[in-house]
Amino acid sequence: MTQKLQRWLPWLNNINPRNTRADVVAAITGASLAIPQGVAFASIAGLPPEYGFYCALVAPVIAILLGSSWHMVCGPTTAISALLFATLQGQFEPGSPAFIQAVITVTFLAGLLQLALGILKFGSLTNFVSHAVMVGFITGAALLIILSQIRHLLQIELPRPEQFLDYIENFVPALSTFNPYALAIGLTTLVSAVLIRYLLPKAPHYLIGLLCGSLLGYFLKADQHGVSLVGELPGVVPPVSVPNLSLELIRELAPGAVALALVGLLEAVSIARAISLKTGQKIDANREFIGQAWSNIGGSFFSSYMSSGSFTRSGVNVESGARTPLAVLLMTLFLFLILYFVAPLFAHLPIPAMAGVIILVGWRLIAFNELRHYMSASKEELAIAVVTLTGCIGISLEFGLYCGVGLSIALFLNKTAKPYVRLLAPMKTEQDTYFHNIERFNLPTCPQINFIRMDGPIYFGSVEFISQQFNEISEKSPNAQHWVLLCRGISNLDMQGAHMLRELILEKQKEGKQVHLVIRYVWQLERFRQFGLLALVGNENIYPGKGIAIKQLVPKLQPSICATCNSRIFNECPDSRYKTSPDTPLPELAGDISGSDR
Repeated sequence: MTQKLQRWLPWLNNINPRNTRADVVAAITGASLAIPQGVAFASIAGLPPEYGFYCALVAPVIAILLGSSWHMVCGPTTAISALLFATLQGQFEPGSPAFIQAVITVTFLAGLLQLALGILKFGSLTNFVSHAVMVGFITGAALLIILSQIRHLLQIELPRPEQFLDYIENFVPALSTFNPYALAIGLTTLVSAVLIRYLLPKAPHYLIGLLCGSLLGYFLKADQHGVSLVGELPGVVPPVSVPNLSLELIRELAPGAVALALVGLLEAVSIARAISLKTGQKIDANREFIGQAWSNIGGSFFSSYMSSGSFTRSGVNVESGARTPLAVLLMTLFLFLILYFVAPLFAHLPIPAMAGVIILVGWRLIAFNELRHYMSASKEELAIAVVTLTGCIGISLEFGLYCGVGLSIALFLNKTAKPYVRLLAPMKTEQDTYFHNIERFNLPTCPQINFIRMDGPIYFGSVEFISQQFNEISEKSPNAQHWVLLCRGISNLDMQGAHMLRELILEKQKEGKQVHLVIRYVWQLERFRQFGLLALVGNENIYPGKGIAIKQLVPKLQPSICATCNSRIFNECPDSRYKTSPDTPLPELAGDISGSDR
């Protein structure tokens, strides 16, 4: 039993006094941050404050024990909270018993979907969703969160920011009724949190800002001037809850559950991988799926709403020196003890103070750096982020997410449908001779041999593009008697791809020309053999490297053409000489280097 436990939880071997001291410090720091976040995120989700604490107490324990990351802290998050509210607010009254029941149920359903994806080992699918999707989604959610808190900051009546046009239309008229006491409390919270973060970066600036705003509210007697307070919490022990699995409710919640499950997994795996770059820990995406799934399934029975990896709390956990998952377990224990003793004070917490903290959280979530980087480096990534962001703000968070994922997959498929197909020729450099793209480097070619490099999958989606490339090569080099296909870069070959190559081979043979294959990898040989391509080409025309192919082909070239050729690009050519200067520097673009076999 002990061996099985250590195999599942290998970090138990790292428990020692030194690591435990570091974990305790990280746990205290993380617990203090969880208090204002729990209140803020529950408010974003349309739930009473205590539900943020329930989530922060239950989800981290399950996720850290069953997931793969040692340092990621799970719990309520901004994006998930905003998406949860957007999913349910049109069907249920926020904060009502029906709303809370729907929250518990959709959390359970999302957890089941995550569990199914983890069992089916779909963790690798997260690699196909561009990071720009999450950048656009989180930025869109952040903007909606900031706009949603303006009404609490000013204590005015405004539509939800998801109704963007109505929000803009009613904003200016509503300003005439703002509460100056609420604004003073909210700005004090916001400014003090920013100053503390600037002056004392390691201090819990959210919590201190919340305390400053609350103290101002106490001295101003905010409740006597129309400022809303949080009110007394019913308790900090998560009560038992049961999801409502009626078919009618499941049908209503299923679309939202899919979106929540997807966002939760993308967020968690992205955070876990980002943290692993600092810690060096290897992340298992499928096990992380399982951990996230059970944290939501189990959490739904203890009044915990949808959770995922928290970027802020996870970052603080690592920066505070956490060594093992014990830090997360202790963090939960310390959070419970703090809440148990200070819960009565939350009755005096002004809602504008919470709004100030939430606005700061939302502002820090806006991905300014990533968007600037996309503008200068990648138009495709920028398009994905902008489409996702626009969909989130203009229609809904779920719609924006689906648009971003759809565009991300479409661009990925478009790339795979256009593999690299280029004519290559040898190029002399100081280091060695390399084969390069003849168009990029304006290289002379052999009039009798075409060396054609193919990089990428040759499958049903790319055969049309590859055929077009072959036709262009035929037009540029109509007299080449030998077509040498360099197969090293082929990543996949399906039946339609094989049929296209078969047609090319038969066409060239009909023209009196010959197709040759340079194949190095065993799997490629087996694949080509399965489709009958090796037999069609002939064993004598199959080579393990370009150098061997050149030695075999040059003696077969027509002497009359060689006699008048000015290229003579091969060492094996009569009176061989290179047209490029021996001082030509080696190109920096590795993608244009196919390597030397000679």
